[in-house]
Amino acid sequence: MSVTGGAAGWLWLDSPHWAEFIATYLFLGGVSGGAYLTSTWASLMKHLMDEQNWLSRVLLARSDDPEHRFSCSETARWGSLIAVLGIAVGGLALLSHLGAPIRALTFPVLFTNFGSWLVIGTWVIVLFSVWAVLETLWLHFGADLQGTSGLSLFPRKILSWIDGVMPWRTDRGITWLIDTIADATRPPSRLWGGLRIIGGVLSVTLVVYTAMLLSDVTVVQFWTRPYLPFIFLMSGVSTGISAALLGTVLSGGALTRTNHRFCLTDDAIIVVELVGIGLLLSFLSSSPNMGAQASLTALFDTYQLLFVGGVLAFGTIIPVILSLTITVLHEFTHFEENPMGARLLTGGYATKYVLVLIGGFLLRYVVLMAAVKSPLAVPGL
Repeated sequence: MSVTGGAAGWLWLDSPHWAEFIATYLFLGGVSGGAYLTSTWASLMKHLMDEQNWLSRVLLARSDDPEHRFSCSETARWGSLIAVLGIAVGGLALLSHLGAPIRALTFPVLFTNFGSWLVIGTWVIVLFSVWAVLETLWLHFGADLQGTSGLSLFPRKILSWIDGVMPWRTDRGITWLIDTIADATRPPSRLWGGLRIIGGVLSVTLVVYTAMLLSDVTVVQFWTRPYLPFIFLMSGVSTGISAALLGTVLSGGALTRTNHRFCLTDDAIIVVELVGIGLLLSFLSSSPNMGAQASLTALFDTYQLLFVGGVLAFGTIIPVILSLTITVLHEFTHFEENPMGARLLTGGYATKYVLVLIGGFLLRYVVLMAAVKSPLAVPGL
C-alpha cells in the first residue's frame, strides 16, 4: 500500500489483494443474487401460465404461447444454475484471498459477532448456497423432465452421457438417482412459493452485503452509505438478469416475450443505477474530505478509461440504447421475420447482456481501486 501527500496525506488502497480476486467475488456475489431473483420471477410467470387465472391474463396478456412458456422455463433454470455457479466461483475467489482459508470452515464457532456484516454475510452466503443448490436440483431434475429439451438442462445431459458410457449400464444410474432425490424432496407448489420468498430475501441480502461490508470501512468516503449499497443492489439485479437471459438467448429464446420483458426491466434498473452513481459522484464532489476528492480524481484520471468508458458508456448507457433500438425493431417492424434480421436481433440481445456483465465487473473493480482513505492529520507537522 503506497502513501502519497504531505503531513496530511491519504492512503490509496492499491494492494493487489484488493484487485481482481475481491472484485471477482463482489461481482459474482451480485450476479448470483440477481440471477436467483430472475429465476424466481420467471418461475412465477410459468406458474401463472399453468394456473390460467385472471392474474395470469393481466400480467401475461397471453398464457397460451408455447415459446413464452419454454423461455420462462429456460430462464428459471438458467437463473438458478448461474446462482449456484456464481456463488461457488465467487466463494473460491474469496477463500483464495484469505491467509488461512481452511479456518473459514470454523465460522459457526468463531463468527459470533452478529452485529458485523462480515458475520452476517458469511451466514447469508452459506444459507443462500444451500437454498440455490436445492432450487437448481428441483428445477433441473425429476422424472417429469425426462425427454425435455432445453440448453439449460445440460447438467442432466452430461450425467446421462456418463450413465451411458459406464461399463455397468443400467436404467437406474446417476441421473435416475438424482431424479428420485429431486422428486422426493421437492415441496408442494404453495410451500415452494413461500420458500422462494425466503430465497429472495437471502439473495437481496447477499447483493447488498457486498457493499455493506465495504461501507463498514468508514474512513473511505467513496464507500459511504447509502449510495454504494444502493448502486450494488441495482447492478447486482441487472447483471443477474443479463446472465440468466444470456442463457435464454443461447437457448433460442431471444425473440420471445419473456426475453423482451426482462430486457426492458433491466433497462429501467440500469437507469436507476445511473441515478445512484450520479448521486454518489455529487456527494464526492461536494464533500470537503480530501479522501473523497482524491477518489473522485482517481475515477476521472487514473481510472477514466475503465470508469467512464467501461462502466458508464459500455456498461450502462450503450446497453440501454442498444436495447431500445432492438425494441423498436422488434415491436414496431417486421424485422425479425427476415432470417438475417432475426439473427441480428438475437446478436443484439446477446451483446447487450455481455456489455452489462462487463460493466458490472468493472464497476466493482474501480470501486475498489479508486478508494482512498480519509487524511490522517499528524500533530506538529
